[in-house]
Amino acid sequence: MMKAFSSRHYKCLIIGANLALLLTLILSACNGPGSTTTANSTATRSAGIGNSSTTTTTGSAPQLKLGTRPCPEAVKDPSYWDPIVGTQANVSKVESVSCANLVGSSSLEALITVRYDGTGQVLDVYVYNNITDPGPTQIFKLQNLYRGNARISGYNTLVTAEVDQDSSVNKHVSSNATLTQDLFREFKWSDGESNRQVFHDVDIWYIKPEPYHHNRSQG
Repeated sequence: MMKAFSSRHYKCLIIGANLALLLTLILSACNGPGSTTTANSTATRSAGIGNSSTTTTTGSAPQLKLGTRPCPEAVKDPSYWDPIVGTQANVSKVESVSCANLVGSSSLEALITVRYDGTGQVLDVYVYNNITDPGPTQIFKLQNLYRGNARISGYNTLVTAEVDQDSSVNKHVSSNATLTQDLFREFKWSDGESNRQVFHDVDIWYIKPEPYHHNRSQG
């Protein structure tokens, strides 16, 4: 009985050892080349994600710059805009051309100011996009600013200044030369109702002694 048990026990040990060896080989096969493939696959996906990120960054819109920027050489001269705006000889002329990213995209828009002859020094203000096209598109117009001025702010908004002849600052002034610019407005581009994109007032203010009037649009 002892001998039979030992023989049977020996055979079990041999079978067990073979099974263990077979299991080891199977696990080795799974964790060997397969592991390398998985690592390479992960690395490839990681590289793919990296490339995708780089591509997205490259393809995304450039960061907008604040304030005025140089106008394209072909359109920077005020005389270029006279026929586009429609000025009249000996009556009005384009006084200045300024460019900036005014509508929230990487494109440049042009602020055109037109000055009229006469004691009132009236100013008209225009904004155009597609400025290098043969026919630029007018997207903003503000006219009849008495002794007016307009500029692009450091936040890519339009700021205008003019004389309010009916304000307490100016209504009793007898000389046109002593009138004071006292009405200021700021305009910002935004999406309006029904997907209509417009410039709208974000600020209106007077200088003293006119009571301060402030109007900030919401949205």
